[in-house]
Amino acid sequence: MTDTMKHSASDLQLQLARQIAENIISGGLQSGQHLRETELSATLNVSRSPVRAALGLLFSEGLVDKEANRGFFVRAAHDDFLAFLDRLPKTDDEIIKEAIARDWFEGAVPKEMSEGEIRKRYSLGRLTAQRILNSLSDEGIISRLPGYGWQFEPTLNSQDAHDESYDFRMIIEPSGMISQSFELDGPGAEFQEYRHRSILSAEPENWNSAELFRLDADFHLFLANCSQNRYVIQAMQQQNKLRRLLEYNSLLHAGRLRDSCMEHLEILESLVKGDRTRAANSMIIHLQKAKDAGPWGHDASLRQSQSTPIGPK
Repeated sequence: MTDTMKHSASDLQLQLARQIAENIISGGLQSGQHLRETELSATLNVSRSPVRAALGLLFSEGLVDKEANRGFFVRAAHDDFLAFLDRLPKTDDEIIKEAIARDWFEGAVPKEMSEGEIRKRYSLGRLTAQRILNSLSDEGIISRLPGYGWQFEPTLNSQDAHDESYDFRMIIEPSGMISQSFELDGPGAEFQEYRHRSILSAEPENWNSAELFRLDADFHLFLANCSQNRYVIQAMQQQNKLRRLLEYNSLLHAGRLRDSCMEHLEILESLVKGDRTRAANSMIIHLQKAKDAGPWGHDASLRQSQSTPIGPK
């Protein structure tokens, strides 16, 4: 199935199909909901033609329905979309982007490189290089220098950048949860709980690193979507992009998977009960623990927690 999709769909179709499926899983779209091409085009910042092709791919996989003169509708359960993501091949651009980001993360490339040096190192044509560099720029990995040079931005490849990322999230995520616009998506919360308990019931040798990262990223994006604040959502999407490229094994390496899942469930339980202040405080504690257990967390016991509870003491 993977080889079939890889050869029958363009990289853009695969990318858009992935984004639509991730949006459905994270709670942005529900079963039976109309997938309007115009709205998806605006959200994904592409024209309607590639969106229609991506929806056609989802239709061929049995994930959406197509009705004459009406368009596409979400059909499958979230589990089916998760299975689809597991077998969805990476695009050529995604493979190259991950290679570039990994080299920067591991210190294998200098901070500044010319476009020619990047093309030579990764065997890229001019148009492909420009497309990939522009995409990495959109994700905050690199920025353009005057002329034909590019500069890698401070990202999650140092203790300071790693810590600052979590400090930023400790400001944004709890605030989104106590904002006036926050409204918990009940069915989405039930699905998040189901996914977490499924992981907890599985044997560690059956854990899949990509699935684990997606579980964690989806949980935090789900809560950001519940805030209904476009800037909170954008911030979480940006953080997930950085983490997807550079921290996809962090939960396994930190040995915090089970504890992290339990903390997520505790946050969900508070939200279901309507205690958003408690949930926000639990989120701060959760993020602080994740920060301390990160790639540079071996000395975390020497650092004092700087987290401050929300609400009255």
